[in-house]
Amino acid sequence: MKMDVWTIVADAESGLSERLAAMLNQSFAGLAGQGGEGPWELPGDGGLIRCCLKIGQGRDEFCNRTGHVLAEYTVMERELVQLRQLLHNQYGFRNPIELDVMISEAIGLLDGEPEADEAVAGRGRDKRIRRLAQQFAAYLRENEFLHLEGFIRFRLRDYEAEVKEAAATVAEERLMDRQYEEFVSLLHSMVEWQEVRVPEVHVLHGGGHAFRLLDEKLRPLEKEAPSWAETSEEQAERDSLEEESLLVSRLLAVSPRRLYIHTREPEAQVIRTLMGIFGERAALYPEQPT
Repeated sequence: MKMDVWTIVADAESGLSERLAAMLNQSFAGLAGQGGEGPWELPGDGGLIRCCLKIGQGRDEFCNRTGHVLAEYTVMERELVQLRQLLHNQYGFRNPIELDVMISEAIGLLDGEPEADEAVAGRGRDKRIRRLAQQFAAYLRENEFLHLEGFIRFRLRDYEAEVKEAAATVAEERLMDRQYEEFVSLLHSMVEWQEVRVPEVHVLHGGGHAFRLLDEKLRPLEKEAPSWAETSEEQAERDSLEEESLLVSRLLAVSPRRLYIHTREPEAQVIRTLMGIFGERAALYPEQPT
């Protein structure tokens, strides 16, 4: 019977080749070696992992199982390293905790939303592993040498593009968050030194971007109801950021000593923005004033 020999070249510098070899041997424990350690060996430096076996009719099953392990390794080990490198080297994020959070967010994007048939099809990560496993296994049936990084970069280009897109998306969102935090901090500083013009203002939040502003005697600050409190077609089409800007600008202009925000949606973005800007001057109330 012909001896089957497969050689896989992994990343030796990161130490992941040892991890991959361990994963492969765990999947084939007892297939070779008196100690039941599995058939895959690390013959030396350079990230080489080699397997020599006389398999015969079980060759396809061997390739399928190996392909599945390679897919698991790619998604569960290499993917984390790649995302960290992209976010650190390409987008300049340095804080380890921030990087961990962003990597988790990127993986969430890659996994995708669970589908209605999740109980049958499995989660998004399982689907990705199965998809990659099929491509690895098909290659191993026809080839005895696999350069892992080269295979991923040139034969799994769609997957590589997905990983890079996920990293780019979370990086862009984080930069937008930073800009927002800087914006809120700047306006908070403005409120701190700004002269008080009215004793108090009540913000009546009707949900979404519907607001009314009342003075300390619960009278409208405007002679007419503000345009952003109406439910016109123009209002429905107006961008939410513009609505938030209008509200903030009006409150900064009247500069209240105390700001009472009446809302049943305290976690809404616009409410959090007001609390961040006005700080200790602002207070939340779930009920409307009487």
